[in-house]
Amino acid sequence: MKKFIGILLVVIFALVGFSGKIEEIQKRGVLLVGQDPAYAPFYGVNEKGERIGYEIELAKMMADVLGVKVKFVITNWDGIIPALLSNKFDFVLAGMTITPERALKVNFTTAYYETGQTVFYNSEKYPNGITFEDLKKMGSKVKIAVQLGTTGEFTAEKLFPEAKILTFETVDAAAYQIITKKADILIFDELYYGSISKKYPSIKVWNKLLNKEKLGIAVKKDNLDLLLWLNTFIECKKTDGTLEQLKQKWMVDYDWGE
Repeated sequence: MKKFIGILLVVIFALVGFSGKIEEIQKRGVLLVGQDPAYAPFYGVNEKGERIGYEIELAKMMADVLGVKVKFVITNWDGIIPALLSNKFDFVLAGMTITPERALKVNFTTAYYETGQTVFYNSEKYPNGITFEDLKKMGSKVKIAVQLGTTGEFTAEKLFPEAKILTFETVDAAAYQIITKKADILIFDELYYGSISKKYPSIKVWNKLLNKEKLGIAVKKDNLDLLLWLNTFIECKKTDGTLEQLKQKWMVDYDWGE
């Protein structure tokens, strides 16, 4: 019994010691959210230069509950976790896939969205489509565009080890390679199709996923109070239908091609 009480006290003291991140945010008066430049339909900019999208609106809802303003800190994707660990922002809300490798460095919230990697191609270059078998036969001649440091890059390396992998800082830069026919395919999240196909109708996508992924918010490991609060927030927004409403608004109804 004494041993149990001792362990319980250690846990309580640990939680108390880690209870200051939310208080810090509220005292600061600004919630700092880490993102890279654009990843429609999760985040991007409109014609006025304002940041919009699924995760932008979600972050603003969080800030409202906390009673603070929100500021989006823009960072290149391959440096976004190091920036979080060096306290450039409070958490990463940027379409980040939950992986064991990333979880060695950060804690992830419960998933707020499920997606998967798929293949994008230009139907003007491949009018009859392009299959997995076609890509395998091309071997080292196939060129695959990906965004640096994403699960699209990891998937490409795993499934097509002989291919030439072309890496870019943003997904739009990677997509430009298939738009201009410099690459054979792009591997990226399937939900990106909604925005790119409206801008470039010739871009097509496979009707199957290469894998399935869950997206979570990345938090520093010592910010347990923030992690628990974010988990509660996500579960509440799942239950009251808010996440489904955001999905309908930004993934279905909004025209990212405007």
